[in-house]
Amino acid sequence: MTKLFNVERPLMRLLARITDLVLLNLLFIATALPLVTIGAAWSSLLASWQRILRGQENSVTVNYFRLFRENLKQGTILWGIILVLSGTFFLDYLLLQQVTGGLRLLGLFVLMPFVFLLLALSSICFAYIGRYQDPLKQIAKNALAILVNFFPQILLVSAFNGLLIYGAVSSPERLLTAIYIATFFGFSLAALLNSVIMKTVFDRIEKATKK
Repeated sequence: MTKLFNVERPLMRLLARITDLVLLNLLFIATALPLVTIGAAWSSLLASWQRILRGQENSVTVNYFRLFRENLKQGTILWGIILVLSGTFFLDYLLLQQVTGGLRLLGLFVLMPFVFLLLALSSICFAYIGRYQDPLKQIAKNALAILVNFFPQILLVSAFNGLLIYGAVSSPERLLTAIYIATFFGFSLAALLNSVIMKTVFDRIEKATKK
């Protein structure tokens, strides 16, 4: 019986990860409810999974709230910038829907790289501020460098996040499904998959800086 509940057993580790998944999802929702704090909550969720993946578990709840306090200012500013840019791009998209033919295609051709750049840099920056302590200006510079030097990984994480967003808003039925899944574990699972990809990037950066 004692062996059955040994924390080193694969089953117990799996149950622990499932517990972390649900708990972190609840913590994210609670801290993101003011809406203006979504950026800080998301960066803290990513950072929490980074710690778990690195074996730095301790208390998940205590660590999350500590990370939330540390990331509150930068995460909120970054979230505000992303909202403004996203709103601008969305208005551009709506304007392009009013024209037809080659002009619309040309407009979309020009707009899409900027949308990808915003998605890629936001994917990097939220993970970055949860991992490192740098000013926002330095974060922006380093995020561009990461995008260039680790383009395949960033393309993967950006495509994943883009598909999640598109899948959630592409129809009312899918939106309701996304809300249902997100309520229980969806946010946390998305953050975990983001963290798995970004961990490979950060590990290579930190290994290179130690040489």
